[in-house]
Parts: sequence; C-alpha cells; structure tokens
Amino acid sequence: MADALLDRLKSTTLRIGEIRRAFGTPSVSCGVLHQGEVIFRYAEGFADVEMGRQADADTVYPVASCTKAFISATCAILVREGLLSWDKPVSFYLPEFETPHNPEVGHRATLVDLCSHATGLAPVDNVLVGFHERLYHDGESQVRIASHLPPECGFRSEFLYNNLMYGVVGATIAKVSGRTAGAVMKEKIFQPLGMGRTITSPADDPLDGNVAKGYSVLDKGSLLRLEEPELRDGTANAGAGCVRSTVNNMLKWASAVMQAEMQQSTRNQGYHNLKSNQPEDDEILPGLVFTRAARMPITQGDSSANENAYGMGWFRHTIPSKFLGFTSPNFSLLAEPPIIGKNTPQRLTICHYGAMGGFLAAFYTFPESCSAIVVLGNSSPSRGDPTDLIAQALCQELFDMQPRVSLESFAVLATETSRLIWPALVQEWVLCRGQDADSTAAPVADYVGRYENKGLALQIDVQPNVNRRHRRAGDWKLRNPEPLAFTVNGRPGQRLRRYQGDTWTFLPNSRDDALKKGMERFINLPNLLLVFTRDSDGCITGLMWDLYGQKSEELVMHDSVRVEPVRFEKVA
Repeated sequence: MADALLDRLKSTTLRIGEIRRAFGTPSVSCGVLHQGEVIFRYAEGFADVEMGRQADADTVYPVASCTKAFISATCAILVREGLLSWDKPVSFYLPEFETPHNPEVGHRATLVDLCSHATGLAPVDNVLVGFHERLYHDGESQVRIASHLPPECGFRSEFLYNNLMYGVVGATIAKVSGRTAGAVMKEKIFQPLGMGRTITSPADDPLDGNVAKGYSVLDKGSLLRLEEPELRDGTANAGAGCVRSTVNNMLKWASAVMQAEMQQSTRNQGYHNLKSNQPEDDEILPGLVFTRAARMPITQGDSSANENAYGMGWFRHTIPSKFLGFTSPNFSLLAEPPIIGKNTPQRLTICHYGAMGGFLAAFYTFPESCSAIVVLGNSSPSRGDPTDLIAQALCQELFDMQPRVSLESFAVLATETSRLIWPALVQEWVLCRGQDADSTAAPVADYVGRYENKGLALQIDVQPNVNRRHRRAGDWKLRNPEPLAFTVNGRPGQRLRRYQGDTWTFLPNSRDDALKKGMERFINLPNLLLVFTRDSDGCITGLMWDLYGQKSEELVMHDSVRVEPVRFEKVA
C-alpha cells in the first residue's frame, strides 16, 4: 500500500511539469504529508530566473492569504492569555473602527466576524493597494480606512471575503500586545514550532538567498520580473498576507495544527471561552477546533449537500466539491471547474489559497488522515494558478480518487481563457465609448487639480503630462494623446487620455503594457475610468473612480447592493 502510494505521487511529477509550463510559471515547490509524516517533496524550475537559482522545498515564497490561518491562531493564543476576547466588539480594542456607512458593524462586529468574513463590508482592496502592488498607506491608518468601506450586504448575512478585515485583526493584535502581529506570530508560533524559515518581512530573508522572486508571464511566454511586494509586517493589510514560508515549514505547520486539533477534539476543548485556567495552557496552538469550525457558508443556494464553508482563516470543503480553489484565479477562468473524487468516499479538507503580486499558494489539510498538501509558485495570477491544479492532482493520487481528472487539460483551458480577457476588455472599451466621444471636449486645464476622499485617506493629483517628444515638436497640446497624468498619495500613477465627455481613461496599449505598468489588478473597464463631475455652473467639483469594479452577476449571486464608485472632492 505504501509503495503504491509513493509510486502514484512520483507519477505526478510529469503532470506537475505540464501544468507549470501551461501557465508559464518559473517554479513550483510541492510537498505532501500523510499520517503525520512527510512522504513526498518535489520542486522544479527557477525560483530566481536571473540568478539561475532552482527551487526546492526550502525556498521561501510569500504564502499570501494563507497568512490568515496564522492570524486566527494568534488571536486564539491571545484569547487564552486574556488579552483578547472572542465576544467583545473589535471597537472595544480599536475605537476608530466606527464603520459610519453601517454603524452596526462597528458596534457589534467581533474578531469572529472579521476572521470569518461576515461583516458585509465591500472588499475594495484597491483603496489600499495600487499600481505595482504599492501600498497607498502605512499601517497606522488602515483601521480608519477599513472602517470607511461601504456595505455590500448585511452584517452577518453572508460570506464576503475581505482582506481589509484581516488587516484590522492584525492591528488589534498589535494594539493589545504592544508589538506587531508578525513579532507575536514569531514568538508564539514560528519559533516554538521550529519554523525557522518562516518570516513576515523580506528584511528577515535567510542568508543563503534561497528566496523566490515574483514574475508576470507576458503574452509570448517571456517573464517580467516584478518588484518586491510592499506588504510586510507592520504595513497596512499585513494581517491579510505578510507571511513568507517554505514547503517544509508549511508541512510542519500543518502537522502541528492537525495534531493539536485532534487532541482538543478528544478533550472537547477549544470552544469559545479559552480561559487561562483551562487544560490547554501548555499548548502552543490552543483553540483550533474553534477557529477551524465552519462559520459561514461560502455560497448561497448551493444544491450540493457537501460542506463548503469558511471558518476563521480556513476554508472547509467536503470533496467532491466544485468550490475547491474558491479564491484561486482559476475559479473565474474556468466556467466549469474540475471536480475530483466524484466516485470516491467523501473527505473533508480544511484549506486556504493565496495570491499576491507574483506569487501563488495552495495549502490543504485533511484531519481524518493527518495529511496535507502544499504547493507554492512564483507567477502572478492573471494567467491562472498552477498551484491550485497541482494541489488537486496530488490530492487525487494521495487518496486514489476516482475517476482521475486530467488537471493538465484544465490548465490549458484556464490559460486560453486568460488570453481572451484583454481583447474582450478592448472591445468593451470601444463599445462603451461611442463614436462621438470627443465632439464636446472641454479644455484639458479644467481637470487639473487635487482631489481627496478623506474617509479613505486617498488623494489624487491630476497634472498636465507634457510628453517630451511632443514638447520638442512645439505642438504637444494638439498631438499628445495622453495630455494628463495622475498619481495617488504620491505613488506611481498613470497617464490619461480622454474617453468621452468628462470621463478620462488610462487603458494601456496591450496586456503586456498593462503588466509593465503594474496594472494587473486594474484590467477591468470600471477600474480604468476617472469620471469628473461638475456643478450647475459647469465647474469641476470632483471625480468618481470605481475602485471595486463590481460585476452585475455578483449582485445576483450575493444578493448584494451595488457599491458606488469612490467619490473624490476637488480641493485645489
């Protein structure tokens, strides 16, 4: 049996390579734990293409949203120590978490609500993160900004994944401990578990240099080296994704989590009141039965009887499930996602996924057999996610699931679909613009100025863009197709061309151009338009920027209200 299992896992290496190459990802690192023992490790490709450094099981990658499980575990530790409570509202610790657009959230939302994505506040990541994944804010302002998000659905009414709420949880940890969340995780989790290559800032990268670099894959398959993500311990939204780790360390984490969870389940401990006089006092990871329990169903109206839910930093799926990889980029690229294990006994996985800048992660645990799968990769999400499909391929072999699904074909389909996004965007851009877009063009000088949204602490500066070539020709006003440029909070911005009327656009010239301009998270028409507004006298008074880009099908799926574009008032 053991030999057959190892043979099945080893047989996946060719398929792993096919999936990785289909997405153009420079490297992947994988590992499998079963019955508490590491039984399989595999890596291929280059973690650092320029240096020719090959990936292995000790290569450090950002694990992005897999950070959330560490954050909820840290909360459980601080609850046991009496520094936090699951029952008190977050505003008890952070009075600035007032949520003026839905005061009920500020008054009532607990750490459980934030960690289970139950606030109903719209997940507008782009109020914090801009072009080239640069952060607009420091960590000190993130709570006030998150509290000014508009509601998309009712408080505790449904699951609405929101990274900014984990930024608030990280700030809560910092407030009660007097240290950054990363420092607390290092002392309470990483060091006790021997996770010596797990860090929360590139400043702590291991001296051996075995660290993955992030890349975007251009249309013809060449690689674009990306800047180091600014997200790290102490920054805005650090609680949502600052952890960087390795396959070996993540397998160690998985083993510790499942062993502690099993012990707590046996004692019927871990539920709700983790007081310091309970038998869990000497445990490194208390409260895992509580944090890994189902809190919110992730879908509404799902006819499947299988569980698809979210706990606190953990997804929960009963396989077979079409919702594996729920937050993976593949989920939006595949109209019919793969469903593994259709003819196999049901199996619970408690897992998470991650995507940030030029990095992807898939992390599965299987408590019934004390098994885990970790796959880490170093490409950006717009072409799709190899880690998602590789993890499912390993899952099939680990549990001998039937019938076997060809995950390689889904990799090809996802990448083919990704290539259709750019031409569809251009077609939409043209159709929405209309034929007489420039017939009533107002003077460019009308739009120059400073625009602010105080609640979200965002400031847009619109200035003339004097292209040097046009300036030398002496007629730049007539010939420059992008006569304006804008920046946000002093960070790198984009050049603007007139779209129609008082609407301006920064549509790039191609998908490759978008990636080179750091615009991967803005390849969506509403995100690419600045709509200036006038008063009754015809004077520009502000602008509207849709930083969310909500789709009409999302309104139906989530029974949501439309989130209006962000309003900026002209102040200078």
